[in-house]
Amino acid sequence: MYTNSFFTLFIALIIETSLVACAAPATSLPISADTALPDGQTSTAATSAPTSVKPFPHMPLPPGTYTSEVFKTPLTYTVPDGWKMFEDEPGQFGLALLENDGPCLCVWRDVRAAAKSCAEEPEPGVGSSSADIVNWLATREGLDTTEPQPVSIGELDGYMIDVRMDPDWTNDCPFSNGEPIVMTLVGTDISAGVHWGTDKSSAQRYYLLDLGEDGADGNIAITVEVCCGAQWDERMAAVTPVVESFVFDTK
Repeated sequence: MYTNSFFTLFIALIIETSLVACAAPATSLPISADTALPDGQTSTAATSAPTSVKPFPHMPLPPGTYTSEVFKTPLTYTVPDGWKMFEDEPGQFGLALLENDGPCLCVWRDVRAAAKSCAEEPEPGVGSSSADIVNWLATREGLDTTEPQPVSIGELDGYMIDVRMDPDWTNDCPFSNGEPIVMTLVGTDISAGVHWGTDKSSAQRYYLLDLGEDGADGNIAITVEVCCGAQWDERMAAVTPVVESFVFDTK
């Protein structure tokens, strides 16, 4: 929720009449512990060669394996039928299901814990490693979360955590139109424009992965959003195999 780059996506979706936008009312979605990966779970890396089809933003992708062209730390991913790529920038990469276009599967470089003040800046005193960020999220006021779980995705290690807004949370931000919201992640120079949070209409799964030992070379955040009428278990069943196909080229 609430990222500058997604305003552009919103406008693009309005004019792209060939795709069906999310029409169902947003509802507060449960976080199921049953959907979390077990401790030490490793991803299933993409093993097929990238397809010769060139992904074009917002156009359906034929089933196959693809590699990002612009995203730093190139990403190879495999999708079945019904997916599209909507963003490929140095610090931001995005995939989405065609049938429910609102929720994103977003991949960001070098994020930080978002300031509690609602300012688009990092929260002071929170480190940049995956452990630093997920431990902060797990204790962040206004959030209901699962316990952080160790995870390996695309040959990178880190942690996974599910988050949603505490239903009793009442604090808002200047840009949330008086509605309660909890800001969670913010981009840095390479991912400027990312300013993400959760409100009563959404829940998220975050994978925070380290680049280098303890994030010495930065981090990668994978965000699975659940909103816009999507159901948590169905969403995770569709998205998890795609996430587990990710391979990051760190060479």
